[in-house]
Amino acid sequence: MALIGIFLIWIGIAIFIPISYAWSTENFPTRARAVGFALGDGIGHIGGGIAVLVVTLIIGSLGAWGFFILLGAYSLIASGVALLGTITRNKRLDEISP
Repeated sequence: MALIGIFLIWIGIAIFIPISYAWSTENFPTRARAVGFALGDGIGHIGGGIAVLVVTLIIGSLGAWGFFILLGAYSLIASGVALLGTITRNKRLDEISP
């Protein structure tokens, strides 16, 4: 059970997070790319801090399996957002978001 949980967390951290960092900058217009990414990243870190507090409150009621399923659900949601987002492969940044 621990190995399954570690694998799910690894998928989220090692695969999806670097892709989402690169992809998120491509969705802001060139003139506001740095500011847009900084705000998005900062708000994301605040959300991560709040999530730690929420998880500590609900982990006892979920149990180990429930918690791992919750982490897997977050990874599935993130992959769905990535798959349904703007296609940016082989395009210049000014074409994607002028």
